[in-house]
Amino acid sequence: MNDNEKYLFDLRGYLVVKNVLSKSQLEDLTARLEEQRKTNPHPILGSDRTIFRNQDDLAWSAPSLLEMGGTYLDLIDLPVIRPYLTALLGEHFRLDHDYVKVDGAMKDRTLYLHGGGQGAGGPKDLVGPTDGGQCYYRYSNGNFYNGLVAVAFELDTVNPADGGFACVPGSHKSNIGLPSEWRIAKTQAEVPEIVERVAVSAGDAIIFTEACAHGTVPWQGEGERRTIFYKYCPHAVAWSPCYYNADIYEGLTEAQREALMPPSAYGPHKATRHIWEKAQAEQAELKQLRAVKPRPGS
Repeated sequence: MNDNEKYLFDLRGYLVVKNVLSKSQLEDLTARLEEQRKTNPHPILGSDRTIFRNQDDLAWSAPSLLEMGGTYLDLIDLPVIRPYLTALLGEHFRLDHDYVKVDGAMKDRTLYLHGGGQGAGGPKDLVGPTDGGQCYYRYSNGNFYNGLVAVAFELDTVNPADGGFACVPGSHKSNIGLPSEWRIAKTQAEVPEIVERVAVSAGDAIIFTEACAHGTVPWQGEGERRTIFYKYCPHAVAWSPCYYNADIYEGLTEAQREALMPPSAYGPHKATRHIWEKAQAEQAELKQLRAVKPRPGS
C-alpha cells in the first residue's frame, strides 16, 4: 500500500484497486457462481447469516462461498490484497464472513446507507445495531486501526450511472451521525448528492472500512452486477456470530488456515491453536453422529 493509496483511504474511507483478478481467476469465480445459481435450488450465497437453514446446521459454522472451492479459496489470502489488509488491520487479520451480492434490472433494490461516523451508524443503523466495537476507524502514530474492512471483488464492469456500490466519502471520520433523510433512496433520482457512485471494471476490487457510510444504488445498468464480499477484522474482533471450520476446505495454506481461525486476542498463536483444532474435531464428530442417527419411525 503506497503513500498515495494511504492518503486516499484516510481521506475517503475506500480505495479501488485495479486488475486484482486475472482473467482465469475471473472466469473461475464466475463459472462456479453461475453453476451454483443454475443447479442448486438453495445456492450458497455466503456465511453472513443469523439463521439456520435446517436443524442439522452446526451452531458455529455457516454455509460459505469457500465451499465452492477453486479461486474462492485463493481469495482468503490473495497476494495482491494481503499488503492492504496488513496495512489496515495488522499482520494477524482474520476473515470474518463472506457473501455474494447480485443486482439486476429484475430486482427491486433500495439504497440503504449504513455505517458512518465514529459509532459506525449507532444503535439504529439500518442493517442492525452497532456500537462501534466492530466498525471503527482511527489513524494514529503512522498506523491504521480498523474494525471491519470489506474487500468487494467485482465480476462485472459497473459504470457511474449503472448503480452498485456507493458511499459518503469521509463519513468514516464523522463525529455526527448521518441524517436520517439521507439514508434511504428507492430510485436513483432520490440518491443524495453527497453519495459518491464508484465505477469499476470487472476484476477490480473495492476496499472500504465499514465505518464509512455505504450502500447499493438501485441498479439501472445492463445485465447484472455480481460482487463477492470478503470481510476481514483484526484477530481479536468479530462481527459475524459464526466461525469457519478450516478442516472442511481442502488444500489450504498455513496462512489461509490462520485467517480462518476464530477471534482471539492471542491471534493465530500456538497457545490457542490447539483449542480451536479440538473444537473443529468435535464439530466433525458431531456431524458424523448426526449423519447416522436413526430417523423417527425407523
